[in-house]
Amino acid sequence: MGEQRQRYNEKFKRETVKYIQEQTKTVVEIGEELGISPGVLHNWLAKYREFGNEPVN
Repeated sequence: MGEQRQRYNEKFKRETVKYIQEQTKTVVEIGEELGISPGVLHNWLAKYREFGNEPVN
């Protein structure tokens, strides 16, 4: 039948968002690296993003 949905805890989500913010890679590249869809990562970014962690351009 269908695949079982993977569940991630809040700590993992927050750490992943922090990792995304610290990288120069795209969300798509990080999604491929972690095996998580870019759409899910974008949802996590919208929810857990902390702007203090991002470099100033």
